[in-house]
Amino acid sequence: MIPVLYIVIPCFNEQEVLPVTSGLFLNKLREMSGKGKISEESKIVFVNDGSRDETWNIISELASSETEFEGISLSRNRGHQNALLAGLMTVKDRCDITISIDCDGQDDIGAIEAMVDESLA
Repeated sequence: MIPVLYIVIPCFNEQEVLPVTSGLFLNKLREMSGKGKISEESKIVFVNDGSRDETWNIISELASSETEFEGISLSRNRGHQNALLAGLMTVKDRCDITISIDCDGQDDIGAIEAMVDESLA
């Protein structure tokens, strides 16, 4: 069985980086799916943590343009860990593997594939 991966990404005022990093995350997801490491049902879930800029509008546009993207919007800023927990709790019954990563792209996106490989070993 090929596992379903959900990548949960907390977002707070990320309008400057989200248009760039969303493409990087999507490319990585599609690359791993193409290699047969994860299911085509895998998703990237952005959790808007009460952003005051255009973050939620960007997430909404991404979700309507690509099936791999989903969005969750919290009613107000609740903090990074609470946004992460909200995302994880929302997806926990829909996937086999969850990975969280920050939206700003400072983390090594290649680590996502390494974590999936390790979970399958």
